[in-house]
Amino acid sequence: MNNIFVYCETDEAHVSDVSLELITKAKSLSVQLGCRLETVVVGSGLDGIEDTLYPYGVDIVHIADDKRLSPYLTLPHTAVIKAVFEKEQPQIALFGATSIGRDLAPRIASTLKCGLTADCTSLEIGDHSDKKSGTEYKNLLYQIRPAFGGNILATIINPGTRPQLATVRE
Repeated sequence: MNNIFVYCETDEAHVSDVSLELITKAKSLSVQLGCRLETVVVGSGLDGIEDTLYPYGVDIVHIADDKRLSPYLTLPHTAVIKAVFEKEQPQIALFGATSIGRDLAPRIASTLKCGLTADCTSLEIGDHSDKKSGTEYKNLLYQIRPAFGGNILATIINPGTRPQLATVRE
């Protein structure tokens, strides 16, 4: 509960490079927050896939293995991820900024009624003070991405809803 989740994309039962990169970053964030790192893998023929993930520091692997889940199909994958997130209540969830991640993450954000920042290039943990309301927010995900044609970097926070969702570039 309130852990960091990474959606792992697979290709023929092999974890994609972007997912492994995300796991590496998510592990450092989870250490900083003092929480667990969990992954969700959806597909077919996933026997032993956790053996690939545990060496990267993953604490828990959620696997949905069914021949009907491969190749990627939007609605079944959305239903599986939504069910896991509703049960486990992650504080942060990361998706690769791939065609699959860009399709799946907005659907998850919409069904869970939470925010999403697309195409992040960096992620950090930090605090935020809302001077207008006087509210202090601790341990927010700073979602950093290029804005205005890449001329500046925007730091986006989501203090109001959970999970804090982001798609992240390789």
